[in-house]
Amino acid sequence: MPEPVRRPLGIEGIEALYQECRTMVQDGRAGRGGRGLPVLVLVGTRGSGRTAALAWLGYLGSHRPHAFYDFASAGPRRPHEVAGRLAYGLSHRFARQPALLFPRLTLGLLVVDPGLSLDANDSRRAGHQLRRALQEARESTGAADRAADVAGLLQDLNLLQIPGIGLLAGLIRRPPRLPLSVARRTGFSWYAGPHAPVDELVALNQLSKSGTDVDRAAVDRRLCEAFLADLRGEYARRRRDRNCVVLLDNADAEGGRDFLDLLVRLRDESGAPDPLLAVATASDTGRIPGPFARGPAGVWIRSPEEASYADWEQSVPDPPPDASWHWYCVQLRDLTAAEVSQLGAGIADRLPEASPLAHRLTRGHAWSAGRLLEAAARIPGRGDSEALLRGILATPVPSDDGSEAEPLDRVILRDLLDGMNEEQRAALVVCSAAREFDAAWDADLLESFSLRTRNSLARETGTRLWLVGPVPQDAGARGGRGSGYLENSHPRPLSGRPVLHPWLRLLLLQELARSRSRWDETHEQLQVWHMLYGHPLDVRYHALALGQLDDVVDHLARSLTELPDTDAWLYELYAVTAAPLRTPVLPERTATLRVDRVAEELAPRSFAERRALTMLVAALWLAGDARNRLPAARPELNDTIGSMFQSLAMHSDPRRVGLRHEAAKYI
Repeated sequence: MPEPVRRPLGIEGIEALYQECRTMVQDGRAGRGGRGLPVLVLVGTRGSGRTAALAWLGYLGSHRPHAFYDFASAGPRRPHEVAGRLAYGLSHRFARQPALLFPRLTLGLLVVDPGLSLDANDSRRAGHQLRRALQEARESTGAADRAADVAGLLQDLNLLQIPGIGLLAGLIRRPPRLPLSVARRTGFSWYAGPHAPVDELVALNQLSKSGTDVDRAAVDRRLCEAFLADLRGEYARRRRDRNCVVLLDNADAEGGRDFLDLLVRLRDESGAPDPLLAVATASDTGRIPGPFARGPAGVWIRSPEEASYADWEQSVPDPPPDASWHWYCVQLRDLTAAEVSQLGAGIADRLPEASPLAHRLTRGHAWSAGRLLEAAARIPGRGDSEALLRGILATPVPSDDGSEAEPLDRVILRDLLDGMNEEQRAALVVCSAAREFDAAWDADLLESFSLRTRNSLARETGTRLWLVGPVPQDAGARGGRGSGYLENSHPRPLSGRPVLHPWLRLLLLQELARSRSRWDETHEQLQVWHMLYGHPLDVRYHALALGQLDDVVDHLARSLTELPDTDAWLYELYAVTAAPLRTPVLPERTATLRVDRVAEELAPRSFAERRALTMLVAALWLAGDARNRLPAARPELNDTIGSMFQSLAMHSDPRRVGLRHEAAKYI
């Protein structure tokens, strides 16, 4: 038996938008302002759950006409072929629902079948050939039915391959069977144009045998027009309580845009709403021609909580400059801590730290959190469980092909960057050293890579939605998300430019750290560049990444008295101590036991002269890694950080009260 479809977490807003659009169109009319329906595109990073969300929406609509198509599961198909396959799915009979018929499209698919040649010089003979072809298709429907029961349906839905569009035309009539009278009356009359219907159909037959792009496009256009005309006609003929739905996975794969672009163009040109709700998914926003917006993604994107039909309708400019207004992108968000806890409910009693750790590490990236929880489930619930959790990313994972096991972090990283070539992946590893993504280009970190990689990497990373806004650096950042209470307090704040998703960056930094020389060279180059262009916070940030703890403590000791107030100094403290640590965690040793040694080994002079400040910097630096924050109820290092703030306040008259207030945040 197939596994039951499970409702993905965090898609309530998407589900509400889907239901709103499904129920909006009746009797061929759409929308409150005549805009019709948008093409809904669910976007998200690889592993964000797009396909699972699409499957759930299909389940919700499974009692009304719907069809599913995956553009990535087979070779590219022409738009009219996609329309035919969708029509097959939509034509199935559902309980207490009048079945959808596709007489115009069925006739058109029969006419463009490669095995049919209509006489272009004799209309009477062409009409006879067409009637005979219709009769043969009807008589062969029984055989097509039996074939479809075994393999036909699977073949034409991208799992196998059925030869011949004529057979597909037969499949579209099963179920329901399409009476010849309907095909003749409705189909023939619709194809009437400047010439008689039979002459127009002969011309379509001739176009289908041409190899030119113009003629191929004309065939696709005519048959997709027939597809939409059939849907409008069916909804005008019989009242229905829901729109029909097509679910299009991986619309950014080859062939996806061809079909959707034509669908949008036909809607835009006709101005006539249709009862077809198209819901697509994409991981590359560069392949989605939605309304342009500033930012690395390049298109206007809404969160699930913001999305609604009214929001889309209000966003349409008047008059629209182009057809991009038809698209409506909604981004699947990362899961909350509570939602990740639901994923890990099965191991919560044995390993209560597993779910909070998975959320803090992945920032709620759905697939990655699931992989970490799977790895945690294999950890025995004994005294060493916390050490194993701290080292969870180094857990060996057996490969599918039987080769040597790899660390979990490498397995996950390879999957997240699927679709990027080896040089792009290597370049991203180098870029991860920079706090802000653009700084990697400004500092010429990619000079040794090919021009193609340098030109494409930023776009690839941005349109794949791996670039996000920076997390505010403050006490809350050590809990996962900064609250922003120190924003606008520093005279020279960070620029706020996009950063790599923290989870992806953590994995990339681990790759970079596997080579000590590459780590040092990259951070030194960034440090020099920031020094040249006057970015003192980033200079100290990279100094700390290089282990120059003495220099950092000296700088913070001076700025404690030089900066205008406590908030400005705290902003600087947190901005600098957000630096990555080459060896962020030692599974066999807690961070509390490690902090003294880190402070004493890396800053012997400061440790002797400014013990409280040195310990505070070292503790905040270690606390920047989620694995050093067990247990979740009272995160590791909180006592140390709070005590060092208190000790510093006792010896810092100008900052005493503010530092005590900050210490209270760690109690």
